[in-house]
Amino acid sequence: MKETENKKLTTDILFEKTICQTPRHVRTQDVNEPVSSWETVHEYLLAMFADEDQFVTLTIAEISCGIRYVQATQSDDGIVVQLGLEEGEHTRLVEKICSPTECLLIFAEFYHSTTVPDIEKYQPVAFWV
Repeated sequence: MKETENKKLTTDILFEKTICQTPRHVRTQDVNEPVSSWETVHEYLLAMFADEDQFVTLTIAEISCGIRYVQATQSDDGIVVQLGLEEGEHTRLVEKICSPTECLLIFAEFYHSTTVPDIEKYQPVAFWV
C-alpha cells in the first residue's frame, strides 16, 4: 500500500509567525543572512535558477500588506513562488508557478515596496496530512 493512500491533501495548514530581526533577510540552501541590496538578492535568485536543489526566501521585518516573506524554488512546471501571509498569530502559504523573469519581478517589488502584485492569482499551498 502506498503511503499517500491513507493521506489526503489539505490547504488548512498554519505556520508559526516568522520574526525578522533585520530590515531584510535572505535565506538559501547555503546562506542565512541580513541583506542590504537588491543586487545581492538578485544574485541568489540567479543561482537558484541554475540549481534545481536551491531555494531563496526573502523575509521583511516591517510588513505593510500582510506578506512576511516571499520564497521560490524550481519545479517541473516552472518556478514556484510562495508568499507567507500573516493572519493573526499564524502564517498561511499561497503559491503560483511563474517564469524566472516573473519571479525576479515579484522579488524586486517585494524587496523595494513590501508588496506583491496580483496576490489573488496565488492559490493556497496543499499539504499531505
